[in-house]
Amino acid sequence: MDPTNLYQLPDLYDEQYLDYRDDLSFYSRLADDQGGPILELGAGTGRVTATLAKRGYEVVGLDNSEAMLERARAYVASQANGKQVSLLLDDIRTFELNRTFSLIVAPFNVFAHLYTMADQDAALNSIRRHLASDGAFALDLFIPKSESNKGIKREPMLNRSLGVGRELFLVQHHNPENQLLESRYYLDTTNNDGSLYRKTAILKQRYYTRFELTRALKQAGMTRTLFYGSFNREPLTHESKQMVVIAR
Repeated sequence: MDPTNLYQLPDLYDEQYLDYRDDLSFYSRLADDQGGPILELGAGTGRVTATLAKRGYEVVGLDNSEAMLERARAYVASQANGKQVSLLLDDIRTFELNRTFSLIVAPFNVFAHLYTMADQDAALNSIRRHLASDGAFALDLFIPKSESNKGIKREPMLNRSLGVGRELFLVQHHNPENQLLESRYYLDTTNNDGSLYRKTAILKQRYYTRFELTRALKQAGMTRTLFYGSFNREPLTHESKQMVVIAR
């Protein structure tokens, strides 16, 4: 049986990532610098959306998974009820909203789901059409470390939040030729009668080099780019775990 795409399992996704906070101060500070309105690409279950909305900004969030958006609508309503938030089912390569934004963000590896150059260029061209003349586009992407992508791993930090009788395991396969990382999640639940139920999900991500992303941004008309190696805006080096980018 083929595993389910992780984004069709918002409960499993949130068990892992809803409490992720590393990027929130970066995107909040950038929003304060740029002002609104804000367009968020890959809104997921609303983690960043709610944070920005609570700061008083109008936020339009796009995602191509209705399951994730359904969870996002409930989460945003609980965290930022009454704020100006629109959550739309759309494709970040082809969306057309007939308006511009002071800030467009693609947080938490959203661009890792653009697997071809044609996909990347289409998304960036759509972003450029929707970016105000004095606006900024920001994204972050993981930088894989080959030594961490071997074998099966039990996720201790995540398992602590899953409760008694549930364990999460992760297997990653690295394809350096195509710059792809495939993650398979195995969530095991042991029932009271001793039987085991396993839920499996898959996540496929493409990673980038600095220079290919520079080329893609420049081709889309965003020629002023800043690259950082952390959300604290530290320099990007070979030891960095993230590539954080602001483009204009």
